Amino acid sequence: MSKKTITSAPLSEKVLELQSKIQDKNYVNNAIDRIAVIMSKHIVGNRGNTLTAGDFLIH
Repeated sequence: MSKKTITSAPLSEKVLELQSKIQDKNYVNNAIDRIAVIMSKHIVGNRGNTLTAGDFLIH
């Protein structure tokens, strides 16, 4: 049996930028806060309506 070598394509600058950002605790905390604000607005705005799991992604 021959071993297959996995070659990886070079990562784009955007992927490298995002990898760097997710290592930053402040960036992650701000992202979590932003998601919480968006979800809270939807919950308050949709009282009595059904809120689906993906509704907060609209913004």
